[in-house]
Amino acid sequence: MENLIFAFNAVAPSFCIVILGNVLKRRGFLTEDFVTKGNQLCFNVLFPLLVFFNLYDAVSIDFTYIKIILFCIGVIFISVGVLTVSIPRFVKDRRKIGVMIQCIYRGNFMLYGLPFSKALGGTQSLTLATSIMAATLPILNIMGIFVYAAFADTAEKPSVKKAVFNALKNPIIWGVILGLIFYILKLPMPSFLHTSGNDVAKIATPLAFLFLGAQFEFRTARRNMKELAIGLIAKLIVVPTIFLWLAVHFLHLSGAELIPVFIFVSAPTAITNYQLAIQFEADYELAGDYLIYSMIFSAFTLFFFIYVLRNMGLI
Repeated sequence: MENLIFAFNAVAPSFCIVILGNVLKRRGFLTEDFVTKGNQLCFNVLFPLLVFFNLYDAVSIDFTYIKIILFCIGVIFISVGVLTVSIPRFVKDRRKIGVMIQCIYRGNFMLYGLPFSKALGGTQSLTLATSIMAATLPILNIMGIFVYAAFADTAEKPSVKKAVFNALKNPIIWGVILGLIFYILKLPMPSFLHTSGNDVAKIATPLAFLFLGAQFEFRTARRNMKELAIGLIAKLIVVPTIFLWLAVHFLHLSGAELIPVFIFVSAPTAITNYQLAIQFEADYELAGDYLIYSMIFSAFTLFFFIYVLRNMGLI
């Protein structure tokens, strides 16, 4: 019961913000024009700042965990490769394909990774989670932009050249690039800029959830039931099961080392996926459905995996 309450408390705050956004929209405080401009603000300014400061402030990667870090990077590339081949076999709408791929392979490790790791595994798990985040965040952001660019809603076949061009036009990519430059070169930043920039970046996630609530409608979930069901089962059950099995049987992970990997592969869909769907004119309604329903159901799937792993003596 304690683990279930913990999982619920991790999900509930964001879900409450979504509900507030929906209420504010119904009361007329969040107009359509306001929400549209707000989403543009999140994507063009706030999320690039958030990515930049997450990288700039990242603790140095602990390379004693190199095999685990490489495993998590492998999870990203293997998942994208398999999904890029398999999803188009079931879904023909290109606006949905990119959304499904992105929402299945990328979880919200920024939100769930550190608190869950600290609560379940203590300092050692927290250190490993920080190293995983620093190593995978640039890859996740770059890969996400390439996925959406490759499956943009056009009549043309996916082009690597155009995907690269579209990726370089994306503000989040420049947040990643500048963040890496400042991180690697250890470039100093005036204290007042660091404080003000961090303060602005922190409003990105709650504001995006607020605008998501303003756009959320239950009828879109009914309209996307097939895609939503496939994606949620894959994201919350299939992907964690496969990669946890590999982590346990091939890397022989357990205890504090397994916990951040468990969160990495089983966390609900990231808010960035929804923002990218809007930017690339993909099916942002489907992306919003994934975001909300994965948050809800993850409270149960996370509890289930924690219960099973503890019963097996692995955590």
